[in-house]
Amino acid sequence: MGAVGRQFVAADPARCIGCGLCEFACALEKEGRLDATKSRIRVIRLSPVANTAVACRFCENAPCVRACLRDALYQDEKGIIHVEDEKCDLCGWCIEACPYGAIVLDPERATVLICDLCGGEPKCIEICPTEALTLATEEEARKIWHESISSVVSEVRQVVEQGAWQLLFTKATDIAGKVEAKLKELARLVASTGPG
Repeated sequence: MGAVGRQFVAADPARCIGCGLCEFACALEKEGRLDATKSRIRVIRLSPVANTAVACRFCENAPCVRACLRDALYQDEKGIIHVEDEKCDLCGWCIEACPYGAIVLDPERATVLICDLCGGEPKCIEICPTEALTLATEEEARKIWHESISSVVSEVRQVVEQGAWQLLFTKATDIAGKVEAKLKELARLVASTGPG
């Protein structure tokens, strides 16, 4: 579905901890508020040990654009999907057409929200405490996904079979420190943008 060579925000399920900081960073960058419902990226909790995040993959001949009856969506030469808010009537056809679940309804503004890569420097990637997010092509994302799931299964098997609980506690402590650092960074960003 994604165009060959076209990059989008991809997630590594073995690294993603489901913290949602990417959602907050996105909403702050795009809407100036710390409101995850305004995010163009969504965290999906797959299981207690594997999470992922979903954003627009900039499909070739994008189904969401084709599904829009009001021509509120259009795709530029780089593949980025743009929304003309004044044309959007919240019909939801674009949401139904997206094979990745990457379009978000914003009833407050009566429009839809779609990732635009923040002009090439996605804030979600910058804020991710575990470096689970990266720009990747469809082929690279598939490779990350398959390797990641194998890694998660192997780690769970090791913990269960060998009773390596300390490994989990050590990993959790390390991740907690990284999350705390990124939360402080996010708090500085919030303070610099004012109330929201």
